[in-house]
Amino acid sequence: MPETSPTTPLRFVHAGRVGDTAKELRQPDFVERCVSAYRAAGFGEPGESEIRSWRNSWPPLMDALVRAGLENLYVYLEFATLDTESRIDALLVGSRATDDAIAVVVELKQWTEANSVATNLVRLPGSERLWTHPLAQTAGYMAFLDQWFGSDTVELEVRGVAFLHNATRSQADSVRDSGRLPSGYRVPVLSGEETRDAKSQADLRQLFQCGDVQELEERVHRHFEEARWRGSESLLASVAAAVRGEPSFKLVGDQQTALLDIRARVQSALDGGRRTVIVVQGGPGSGKTALAMRLLGDYVNNPDVRARYGTPSGALTRNLRETLEVAGSDPLFQLPKNKVRDSSLMIIDEVHRYHQRSGGLRSYVLGNLSEVRVVVVFLDERQRVRPNEGVTEREIREFAQEATPPLDVVTHNLNGSFRCNGSREFNTWVDDLLYEQPRTWAGTDYDLAVSSNPSEMERWLDACLEEERSARISAGFCWGWDEVRLGEALPGVRIEWAGEPHGEPQRWERPWNLRKDQTIAASGEFVGPESWLWATRPGGDRQVGCVYTAQGLEYDDAGVILGPDLVRREGRWEARPEESRDKAMRGVSTDEYLDLAKNTYRVLMTRGMRSCRLYSTDEGTQEFLASIVPGTTS
Repeated sequence: MPETSPTTPLRFVHAGRVGDTAKELRQPDFVERCVSAYRAAGFGEPGESEIRSWRNSWPPLMDALVRAGLENLYVYLEFATLDTESRIDALLVGSRATDDAIAVVVELKQWTEANSVATNLVRLPGSERLWTHPLAQTAGYMAFLDQWFGSDTVELEVRGVAFLHNATRSQADSVRDSGRLPSGYRVPVLSGEETRDAKSQADLRQLFQCGDVQELEERVHRHFEEARWRGSESLLASVAAAVRGEPSFKLVGDQQTALLDIRARVQSALDGGRRTVIVVQGGPGSGKTALAMRLLGDYVNNPDVRARYGTPSGALTRNLRETLEVAGSDPLFQLPKNKVRDSSLMIIDEVHRYHQRSGGLRSYVLGNLSEVRVVVVFLDERQRVRPNEGVTEREIREFAQEATPPLDVVTHNLNGSFRCNGSREFNTWVDDLLYEQPRTWAGTDYDLAVSSNPSEMERWLDACLEEERSARISAGFCWGWDEVRLGEALPGVRIEWAGEPHGEPQRWERPWNLRKDQTIAASGEFVGPESWLWATRPGGDRQVGCVYTAQGLEYDDAGVILGPDLVRREGRWEARPEESRDKAMRGVSTDEYLDLAKNTYRVLMTRGMRSCRLYSTDEGTQEFLASIVPGTTS
């Protein structure tokens, strides 16, 4: 009997034989049952467009497969690639030899044409949205299956096809020619016209890469569903080599001390010692992520440990994936949420960004990580920037004692400073400015100044860029992030002030927090990288970033615009939460917002490796900053 909810570690919305699924599709409640299975699998709530695509794409696929005589293959609809955000539209599984299985990734598209706007990015006619090219999507899913399926009894061969069921042959050829495949991958782009015009079952089977695929035996099917889903030895070795070869992950000083102790704790846990939570605390630029990645590199391909890495920071996740550039490695860099069974070491970076809902970190460590021997969390309590996020060392110690049996808790403090030119003085000055008694900047080992207006700050940024340095401007979340239509002005930071010498009105504006849809203009011109990659990719210097896209990352020179949400009055900081345009701050009290705003600007001020420029849109706050930062303001 076909299933519409997962009964194995695999996650999908439907699984069954092709022939049975084709019959199920004709039942009026089939899609509604798939919607329920979608929720039960933990995928969230399907949107109307996704449900519409199921109704439009599943019938032509099943019709073609039945006509091809592939009724006895197994098909999974919306097959999840572990705990990543991606799902395979349809996965066909069959046999070729006694103990061999063949999996065919089918990427379904209702498209008839697509216009290439950049490498692996397309825009549909009449649409504003940018889409990943179906060749790149399919190859990515194939890489996942190649690198993560593991079985002692079943060999899996992976194939792929993109099926544009509404397209003609020439339209499908045009889409194929606009894409690019990684070396070693072959992905035909199949049109609906070709499937309708196929002269025989054999021809139709070949179109779907199933010419030699036979009925999936129950025994082989059982082995497929019971297989281990863990990174292959070649993948893990590649990740380990990439981490060790990345200069920014080299360790010194107290990072090395912490590393050696964590290694000893891991070995003790493997030898039968108690489960341990290791809390590594450190301020901005203290090397938390470098140490986290070094641990991953040391243990990811150790068969007794098999380390996993997770971070609640979407920007850090995206940048780590792209930095290492190892095909199929995406599942190693994830938002920590799923149950972990096959690892003895879980590394959670930026744990101060962990959501508090559903029991927060406590429930995750005591529940989903109950089989993990050592959990290492990297924490800076002053980097909590949202009301529904955060954890403290005290809270970690409390839930560790509540566990049965209790967990050991070990702490390490990283006191070094590898950002801000290694200046302890600057980091201390920032903390004093925001949390203690502000004092005049007298440091000589870091370049700090106050810009008199945003245009002056941008001229400073241009000078940094001319020296081939990475410079960025970020701001508090005091400007809207509204959706706009293609060709309209992008949402951005807009600031007006009275210019010198006669008070002429001046205006400065730049886009910020670009969604992928906004990165390529209607003309095809590149606007800038999407927000998650703003801090590290070319073009990010021409837009403004926010705390969510800067946290955990760094660049050479940091310009920071303080908005009207945090102002200086009568010798103290005042919070004005009504000035925030961040939806996460709705309903936050003034007192709580004051702490979050201070933390936000602390994060932004400490991103720069070499220099920092400050500017406040509030006149009184601007005067205060200029009074405690002597010297040039350019």
